Amino acid sequence: MRRKIGIALCVLGVLLAVFGIIWITAIWPSLAKVPADLEQQVDLQGTVSLYDAERGANVSFDVIGHRKYTALKASKDIVYLDEDVWFDLAGTDPPQELEQLREHFLLGIDRVTRQNLEGRGDGVGGGHYSFPFNVSKDKVYPFWNEKNPANLDCRYVDETDFEGLHVYIFEMSTPDEGLTTSASFDIPEMRIDQKITLYVEPVSGVTVRSESITKRSGQIPSPDPLFPATGPMTYKDVTFYDDNLTFTQDTIDDLVGQAKSAKTQVALAKNLLPWLSIGAGIVLVAVGILLARKPGQPGTSPDAEVTGGPQPT
Repeated sequence: MRRKIGIALCVLGVLLAVFGIIWITAIWPSLAKVPADLEQQVDLQGTVSLYDAERGANVSFDVIGHRKYTALKASKDIVYLDEDVWFDLAGTDPPQELEQLREHFLLGIDRVTRQNLEGRGDGVGGGHYSFPFNVSKDKVYPFWNEKNPANLDCRYVDETDFEGLHVYIFEMSTPDEGLTTSASFDIPEMRIDQKITLYVEPVSGVTVRSESITKRSGQIPSPDPLFPATGPMTYKDVTFYDDNLTFTQDTIDDLVGQAKSAKTQVALAKNLLPWLSIGAGIVLVAVGILLARKPGQPGTSPDAEVTGGPQPT
């Protein structure tokens, strides 16, 4: 009976150890992927300034911005997200939308790394849509931001406690000369200046606060009723778009809740569960081997054994 129990414990121990290994190598990576049915929205508040050609000046608005991500299609490794961006005038009920700012983007995202895949959407390849799990403060994360022609390097700058979480602070900004978009049929060449600060919970990778400043500027023809008699066309510098935005408190509360929940799940699912399973499996195998051994006389020396025949005196 003892031997049977030992064998059963060995089998159970091996199964637990194998389960832990399979969990680490196969099950956890699938759980860590961007969900195939993702639907998430973040709201922002702040100001937006737009150039009004009729007035020849900029007009500022207090706004509530919205950025909604909806999964359209997913495979094993890629998820396609619709990013819907719009702004409402703050304090309007029902919300009054600034229709000229409505935009849609299609993103093809690697479900593990959260990076845009080249040729799979509007994002620039390699640029992150969001942070992955287990953010490292020693790693540089390139990010793609809407309408930017290139990714911005997002770097660790500090860490702090925020809303009950310990978070890393990352920053990204355009170079001193800005980024430049090419002119098209109805849109002039544009310079983009941008700075974004992100507070990220490092275990879950959830960004719980965002502060962003974006400016898009360029040149437009300066009206001259005597052109072309007066000489070459003249241009003037204008700021087409300027914003200063941060997450609303409701969005921060929601994201902090997600980060706390995800942090606990990652700690349990990635670290505690598989290693507990492997450790328990090893212990059960060891105990099972001891129980399964045939009864013997360990500790009796060969010299003391009686083998028969006369013994020396």
